[in-house]
Amino acid sequence: MLPKASRLTTKEFKGMKTRLAYRGAFFDISVSPALVTKYACIISKKRIKRAVDRNRAKRKVYSLVRDMVPTTPASICIYPTKTLLTAPYPNLQEEVKKAFATL
Repeated sequence: MLPKASRLTTKEFKGMKTRLAYRGAFFDISVSPALVTKYACIISKKRIKRAVDRNRAKRKVYSLVRDMVPTTPASICIYPTKTLLTAPYPNLQEEVKKAFATL
């Protein structure tokens, strides 16, 4: 889990003017400019049905982005897909690196 200071609050999320920055096989990323880099992992029941799987996907995403920092500070929202649950960890790391390079 990310530290609370690195996660977006509900108030910050509602105030974002996002734009889709990256669409990949395992997740989509939307970005909004900010003073400090903060993350949110948003998963709807429509994408992943079971709560256990949604929580597992969030843990995977947070462990992926914990060490990686984008070049410019931004509010980053990550929308995982169901394929993230079965993907090998190195493939996920590659895709996150590629996504953050395009930001």
